[in-house]
Amino acid sequence: GVGTKLLVAIRARKHDTVGIDLVAMVVNDLIVCGARPLFFLDYIAAGVLEPGVVEDLITGILEGCRQGGCALVGGETAELAGMYAPGHYDLAGFGVAVVEQRRMVDGRSIRPGDLVIGLESSGLHSNGYTLARAAFERAALPWSRRVRELDATPAQVLLEPTRIYVPVVLDLLKRFTIKGMANITGGGLP
Repeated sequence: GVGTKLLVAIRARKHDTVGIDLVAMVVNDLIVCGARPLFFLDYIAAGVLEPGVVEDLITGILEGCRQGGCALVGGETAELAGMYAPGHYDLAGFGVAVVEQRRMVDGRSIRPGDLVIGLESSGLHSNGYTLARAAFERAALPWSRRVRELDATPAQVLLEPTRIYVPVVLDLLKRFTIKGMANITGGGLP
């Protein structure tokens, strides 16, 4: 899932990027064991489905699948009257990937002295949004007004889609022996 980043999308009325985040949360977890994503299924639920919002969500999911090299093969859309506040929705996703057992990256061969490499993120990775939203609200920053120090609006910063690492990791796996990987969605490398 995407978590409370959805509340930012709802408040900003921008729904096309959180679908990318949804796919990223799944395929970035799959790639760390060396698996190549094959397909993805989504779940969209709302009290009342708004066609334009659903279209934007699916557009983002399709873009995430394109970036992650997998197919959107189906999903579920549920209208659950009374379950969600007006205008609110939830997303969940599921993916399947494949890796030959002998090529699985499982971390067992990691030894002291091995090189650790971090790949740069695109920003917050759909984690920590309760704190991030609180910080922006406490600073009383308007969601849709450009902030000079950010060179963007708070909504633009917070809705930057999660980077999908599948293409770069698949390329690295072809060129190097990788002993272990982790998809760290919050906190970075301590």
